[in-house]
Amino acid sequence: MTGFRGRWRALLGLLALAGLLAVAGCTEEPPEYELSSLQGKLPDLQLELPDASGEPRTAEDFRGDVVLLFFGYTHCPDVCPMTLSRIRQAVGTLEEEYADRITVLFVAVDPERDTPKAIREYVDQFDMPQLVGLRGVGQEFETLRDRYHIHVKLYKDGPEDEDYEVGHTGGVLIFGPEGKAQLMGKMTGQQADTPDTLASDLRKLVEYSL
Repeated sequence: MTGFRGRWRALLGLLALAGLLAVAGCTEEPPEYELSSLQGKLPDLQLELPDASGEPRTAEDFRGDVVLLFFGYTHCPDVCPMTLSRIRQAVGTLEEEYADRITVLFVAVDPERDTPKAIREYVDQFDMPQLVGLRGVGQEFETLRDRYHIHVKLYKDGPEDEDYEVGHTGGVLIFGPEGKAQLMGKMTGQQADTPDTLASDLRKLVEYSL
């Protein structure tokens, strides 16, 4: 009888341990976000473009960070500076441990005027350490455009027109630390997301990855 009781207690102990391990192994429920969801709608972050110094940068350089991907151009009169300013405002409200886990990629889509020097000077205006300027050139850029369904159109009156505008997709694509597409923010226009909303969701993304 004593042997039976001993085996029974041992079995109960194993079952209790298994229960504890099962609870410990449960994945934390993902938070609820306010921005539009991109989960399952876009492929993982993948790119290969030169930065303002001419150095090639890939998505692997930014793994472990929450990445905001925005397409624009240095001569943009409104959408680009407003979007980047509101991103800076949002990131600026985050505590240092969160802000340090954010990278903002600005892909310049007008290679004729978006020279490395122009991109460097443009990025410096925003005084945002998280901001990295990339030059949209070559087949790698075409691949990136197709991958994320980015619209770009130059409105030129002729080859001598130097004061042209560029139509481009204005949303901010947001990827988690593992490169998974997570959210999209709209920082300009009607029903634009506020910097506070963006900051809140960025904080949640970082916290959930810790």
